[in-house]
Amino acid sequence: MNIIEPILLGIVQGVTEWLPVSSEGISSIVLVNFFGKSLEEAVFLSIWLHTGTLFAALVYFRKEIMGIIKNLSKYKVKSMEGYNGLTTFLIVSTLLTGVIGAPLLLFGLNEIKFSGSHTMAFIGLLLIVTGLFQRFGKKVEGIKKDLKIRDAILVGIVQAFSVLPGLSRSGLTTSVLLFEKHEARQALRLSFLMSIPAVLAAEVGLGLLGKISFDLYSLIAIFFSFVFGLATIKILMKVARKVDFSWFCIFLGLMAVMTLFI
Repeated sequence: MNIIEPILLGIVQGVTEWLPVSSEGISSIVLVNFFGKSLEEAVFLSIWLHTGTLFAALVYFRKEIMGIIKNLSKYKVKSMEGYNGLTTFLIVSTLLTGVIGAPLLLFGLNEIKFSGSHTMAFIGLLLIVTGLFQRFGKKVEGIKKDLKIRDAILVGIVQAFSVLPGLSRSGLTTSVLLFEKHEARQALRLSFLMSIPAVLAAEVGLGLLGKISFDLYSLIAIFFSFVFGLATIKILMKVARKVDFSWFCIFLGLMAVMTLFI
């Protein structure tokens, strides 16, 4: 890589993370087409880029995180109200994501022997799935209500499959919460809060397994991911709540699939 390439990758991650368009899928498309990476390499690098937006999310949601930490001394497992409910929601969803997502990431991707246009088509099909999921989710928005264990189980399972590039983590988890009759603002907030422990666990796991590197270029990419992620999170979360990105995902997915025939 030259110095411009990690900067561009960081910017792409920092901006697309807050939109329901699969930042991992878009980063993987860039890495496969312009940097010659395999699907597995592209996914690991894309997840590593999430380190920057993880820190951006920690800064943005610092009040909620501090509230959870302060409430731990009086945490009640059986209560699903306030910070008790939020804590249980995050614990259950993160555990399920790890149990299902870790084997899928470490062993499933290794079995997908795609390259070139086939990799693009695979990501494209998953982008189409993301778009269709959002099309239906937007139609069933409910009202703000207390969390349930069922919510945590469903979004934890869905979040696990978002390790596959093209399946938008925020798009799918937000849609599931909308299906469960939560209102859009609450669904989006919960989606990004649950990403914090999941991404943190993924980064630690990949680091222990030696799947990521701390070279100058990756650190530059993470830095720009953090800067642009922090600079855009507030406005892009508003955009994500108001703008229907389902057609964008479907269109981008179709374009990726079309590479098979070009």
